Formats: sequence, structure tokens, C-alpha cells
Amino acid sequence: MDVTKAGKYTVGTWMDEWFENYAKIKARPSSHQTYRGYINNHIKSNIGKVPLEKLTSLELQKFCKKLLTSGRIDRVESKRQPRGLSPKTVRNICQIIASAMKLAKEQRLIAADPTEGCALPKLKRKEMKTLPIEQLASFLRDARNSRIFEMYYVELAARLRRGELLGPKWEGIDFEHGNLWMKQ
Repeated sequence: MDVTKAGKYTVGTWMDEWFENYAKIKARPSSHQTYRGYINNHIKSNIGKVPLEKLTSLELQKFCKKLLTSGRIDRVESKRQPRGLSPKTVRNICQIIASAMKLAKEQRLIAADPTEGCALPKLKRKEMKTLPIEQLASFLRDARNSRIFEMYYVELAARLRRGELLGPKWEGIDFEHGNLWMKQ
């Protein structure tokens, strides 16, 4: 650990430094807003004032638990009980912290990576809801006159997700043979 740099950062200032100089370069532009939201709304508001070299695995584990139980930010005053974030969102936040801590260790700002001792929440698998064949046939009959019938048909026939359906590239379409390739 480089003691001349060690006391320079809090978790919050390091997360800002990491975001501006590393994440913005490595992550897709579409991820920037999500990362910034996680950093500002969850990380900095909870553990942002902790000196970087003092952050422990136990503190991170408590932070993750808090996010799971009461991490949701309500935009208006609510009389409801605080709600937690989904396990997937908590994992995403922890992965952002892990990336920043890995870099802090490489930069010799911390002696050990506190994320290495954290247990991430298990993801809950959601069962896919599908239409029974009778309802599917009825839906396609009713949708036949829709301007986007072809989109419905391809979505259902190929079992595509919405993002896959709306994002094909021209080079993935073979008009001559009537084929469509999804390369994403």
C-alpha cells in the first residue's frame, strides 16, 4: 500500500474518480447513467464518507443487507414500509464496487480488496409466463390486422425478447432466403 496516497480518498471520492477515469472508458455509454445513479443514490449516501483504506468486508456485507431490506428510494414521501432492492440490483451495485476496489488495490491505495469477503445475494429465477396455445392462436388471429403483426409473429415464433426483437442489424437479415440472425 502506498501510504502517501492511502489517506487521500474516501469511498465516495474514489468511486467518483473510478467512474470518471475508468468506468466511462470501459463501460458502454448506455451504462454510464446507471452507474452514476448507483454511485450517487446508494454507494455515496451509505458508505461514501468511509476512508477508502478503512472499508471492511463486514461493512460491505452490512451495506448489501441494508440494500436488500430497505435500499429502495421512494421519490415521494411514502407512509409505506421501506422496501429493498432486488437481488440483481444489489449484485450490480456490488460488482461496481468490486471493480473500483480492484483498481484501488492495483493502484496500491488499499492493502486488500474488501469485496473479496462478501457474499452476494442469490438471484431468484422467474418462471417464464407463456400463453396457452389456444390463447396464442386467438391473439394472432386478432392481431392479424395490426400494423405490427409481423413483429408479434416473429417475437412469438422465435421466442425473442423485446430488446432482441427491436435490435437486429441489417447484416443479420437475409432477404433472399428469408432468414434472420440475431447476433447480440
